[in-house]
Amino acid sequence: MDKRDFNRVFDQVRPSRSQKETMLRRLLEPEKEEFSVKKLKKLTVIAIAAALMIVTCAAAVVTGLDQRLLDYFGASPEQAQLLVPGAMPVDVTVEDNGAALHVTQVLMDRYTVLALADFTAPEGTVLDMDEDQEGIDRGFGGMEQSMPQLLDQAGEPIELNQSWAWKTEVLPDGDPLDNHLTLLLRIELSEGIQPDWNISGLALNGKDLVRFDLDRMEYVTVYSGDWSCQFPITWQDMGRSIQPDQVAGQLDSADITVKQLYLSPMTLQIQLERSVPVKLEIQSQTDGMVYSRWVSAVNTERMSLTTKDGRTIPLTELGGTSSDRDLDAAFQLDEITSLEDLQGGTLTLRIGEGSVDIPLDGLTPAE
Repeated sequence: MDKRDFNRVFDQVRPSRSQKETMLRRLLEPEKEEFSVKKLKKLTVIAIAAALMIVTCAAAVVTGLDQRLLDYFGASPEQAQLLVPGAMPVDVTVEDNGAALHVTQVLMDRYTVLALADFTAPEGTVLDMDEDQEGIDRGFGGMEQSMPQLLDQAGEPIELNQSWAWKTEVLPDGDPLDNHLTLLLRIELSEGIQPDWNISGLALNGKDLVRFDLDRMEYVTVYSGDWSCQFPITWQDMGRSIQPDQVAGQLDSADITVKQLYLSPMTLQIQLERSVPVKLEIQSQTDGMVYSRWVSAVNTERMSLTTKDGRTIPLTELGGTSSDRDLDAAFQLDEITSLEDLQGGTLTLRIGEGSVDIPLDGLTPAE
């Protein structure tokens, strides 16, 4: 199986639930000065902050989505409702060597699987995952060893038969060097979940919490143990796809055709095809330049996603895979967006010297 890594960028910095609670607690701390107009203004701020927190927490309860996932996506209560079809609550705890892994949520569309979990070690333990260092691998056992597995109806692992990317992200919780971590486990599938998979569960491989040390160029163990587990999940696709079959431009005399677009409230997936195969065996500088232009054919600087009312949705590149003729590129919508708003909108692509507006017709909300 081809296991080319996606080049992932995860740069989401948003206040977590604990950070919001800390800010509110500081606002509520008693003060010694006399009651005054200034105090009255502060009490107004406190009331507003408390009301906002109540609304936010209520949204999480109503939708069944973990608040930390809503914070991760920056989702409003209205936007949170759009993720509900792909969300599954989980309550699985595994303990080993004095530490516990508690899986709380799974969120899926056709190309992305997210699992949210808490890892808590004994009091006084420092779980240093080097969170400020970008571009390193973190998680259980390293990238290859810790890849989760989707399970079929018999509980057996599903053979993906496609390229995939796998990453564990440590979400900010206000104290990167305490005994607790909030982990977001993310799978990206280049060809997506297939209709005949009949997914019934997810198995996590959780042996040894590790991070990659760039100075030593090897994995170092942050905490030893085995927190592997599996649990049932149900899945329905909250996205829709269209097949434009439209030439978007040329690269090195080859027509580049948009074969498929997939959109969910959180994901855009683009499938491209070359009319002339590119050389995969680089034998000259020219071969290298042609290949480089092909694998970077689409990026956020040369594309825009617009809703039917003309609003541009910002995108973050998740990465992709390519062969000599086919390329799959994935993007995260930085604003959770309904398919109803995208229906009648436009995806503009600028490939090579060309530019094309692809109408987003035929998109309908998931049933």
